[in-house]
Amino acid sequence: MSAVEDAAPVSETPAPPPPESAAPAAAAPAAPAAAPHPSGFVIPDFAEDARTIASFESARERFERAESQSAEDEIRLDFKRRREVLQNEIATAQAVIDERQSKWGKAIQAYGKRYPKLCEKNKARKPGFMQNLLSFGSAGKMYQATVATFADLNDARSLRRRKEHDDEELDTLQRRALAKLEETLKDQAKHKDKMEKFLSRPGNAALAKKVQEIQAERAAYAARLEAGKVSPLEHRDRHFAQLAAVPLEPPCAGIAIVGVETYGDLCYLIFRDRERHHFYRPFDARLEGLSDSVFDVYRIADRFEAKLHRREGKPMNLADHLTEYSRDDERAKSDARRIRAMMREPRNAKPLDAADKSFLDLLAELAKTAGRFTT
Repeated sequence: MSAVEDAAPVSETPAPPPPESAAPAAAAPAAPAAAPHPSGFVIPDFAEDARTIASFESARERFERAESQSAEDEIRLDFKRRREVLQNEIATAQAVIDERQSKWGKAIQAYGKRYPKLCEKNKARKPGFMQNLLSFGSAGKMYQATVATFADLNDARSLRRRKEHDDEELDTLQRRALAKLEETLKDQAKHKDKMEKFLSRPGNAALAKKVQEIQAERAAYAARLEAGKVSPLEHRDRHFAQLAAVPLEPPCAGIAIVGVETYGDLCYLIFRDRERHHFYRPFDARLEGLSDSVFDVYRIADRFEAKLHRREGKPMNLADHLTEYSRDDERAKSDARRIRAMMREPRNAKPLDAADKSFLDLLAELAKTAGRFTT
């Protein structure tokens, strides 16, 4: 059961029903409009900047993939040509083997026919001195012919084996070349000519210029922030715009406190729902009891009530909420401990105005009993 079901209902003073056209704050919050501040600062359109940077990175990735594919195709084509050359050389070597095999066979056959006792199973024996003398050197010449033709045949066979070995080695060499290609392309990507080739493609130069302007603006802001030249209001509004955060309003569901942000003398609680939308409200120490809870605020008749958010029938705690967001259980537990510690830190928060106090009073009542049920 939720906190309001287990204990007395946590309800707010009657609230007028919202207009039919108004949507819940948790439904799809939009980033605040980038309007100039009275003091002169301007909040960047972070969503548009993110799209520009994503478009630039996507264009660069497409270019790198195209370059990689082109280089890979070139390597494969080169090895294909080399393999074809080797296959032709192997075929030529085989033709030479066949020719020399025939010559050797004819030499053995002629020698065996003339001197049958000196030839046994395609193996010729050298004639003796008297045999060679009585044949006026003919036996020796015929024997040498068998030796020479057999040597030529072995040379042709050896050549073919070398070519076959080279053909087999091509597969290994190709794998090595492809493996080395990634490092080669990374080195080439740093060269000026590669960047110029990338920027020469339609639209890439304009995207690169926008990204440089965004980076320069971010660097200038970081320098001003470091130097203490950023007003608390600008710091706050810029951070909220970066988070696309809007004020937390009822009704809302699956809400957890995920941070406490201080901007000079301004202090705010940062909330997030399960759909990854961010919200804010002024810091209120009474909500410490919700630092390990996920809650819902819903309407009943003319008033709002609050209860603990449940998942699969059980109250959901902060670590559960953070695990959904980061997909890392250990990191979620560590972040949950850090957020709870932040909520316990003493802060000099400004008094709440009426618009904030009514809603935060409702959450403070839930915080009194929330800890008993998030176990």
